[in-house]
Amino acid sequence: MSSTTKTSLIKKCLAGLLVFAIVNILCLKLFNHGLKQYYCLWPADILVIGHSMSEMAIDRDLLEELSGHSVAKYCMNGTSIPDRLVMIRHYIESTGHKPKAILYDIGPRSFSGGLAVNSHALFYPFINESPTVAKYVRDSASFKEYWLKNLIPLSRYDDSRIGAVIRGYRHDWKNRSVKQLNIELFKRQLAKGSFWKVQLNPGTQAVFEETLEFLEKEDIRLFLVHLPNVDLLNNAEPEKSAAALNYIKDAISRHPNVTFIDANSAFESRYELFIDPLHLNPKGQLEVTKYLGGKIILPQQP
Repeated sequence: MSSTTKTSLIKKCLAGLLVFAIVNILCLKLFNHGLKQYYCLWPADILVIGHSMSEMAIDRDLLEELSGHSVAKYCMNGTSIPDRLVMIRHYIESTGHKPKAILYDIGPRSFSGGLAVNSHALFYPFINESPTVAKYVRDSASFKEYWLKNLIPLSRYDDSRIGAVIRGYRHDWKNRSVKQLNIELFKRQLAKGSFWKVQLNPGTQAVFEETLEFLEKEDIRLFLVHLPNVDLLNNAEPEKSAAALNYIKDAISRHPNVTFIDANSAFESRYELFIDPLHLNPKGQLEVTKYLGGKIILPQQP
């Protein structure tokens, strides 16, 4: 191969790498903007933090209308209590704003396993935008995985995130599920012991208590909301469930900025509101949001 051919090949490779880098950077900005819209990463009075239960149960627009306060809804499927502390810090760092209140879903299974595996991957799109997220991903991901996401930014996105990007550009936070709970199927699953078990994990409890301390220090009001699950699931492990709820109430009793809201009791036996034992359908979202709208009261500013 002549030196001229080699030089031409090198130039083509460099040009290709440059185009690849530019496309990655531009697409990342485009995708991140839509994702930030879906996760409502903007200044608001009330921040909704949670996983898919909150995502399906709370209508952002309706809660904003009923409460009379601006609402940001930052919910990601499968996020655990440690993830949520990262989400709270990420929200504050990315917006430069502290909300007046946080609405945070809680329940007996909040301290169990069984949520997303490798949930740090949910934060890949934001590793360059928040020191807390960057550290969390760096500490959780493998060396190869971490640097791949840094060097090829578009690798941070999968199909589920692309769907959120599209909904973000459409400003669509509604529950669109058309599924319906099959109660007879769930009864059979219960009989086999095939359901999400209650467990108090000490590490998760420690992060929960760290979250309570952080929010009190930052003077942020916290509404802990026990969102509805079907009564059959709630009654599957009564002693363990009672112990978990007692732990929650004992932990928050030391923090005057925390209010516990039971949104479970009023809806747990209304099977027509559920798509599965844990998640609400659009009608359920409407009814639960109306219920919460009358409970979320912030003190008037002097």
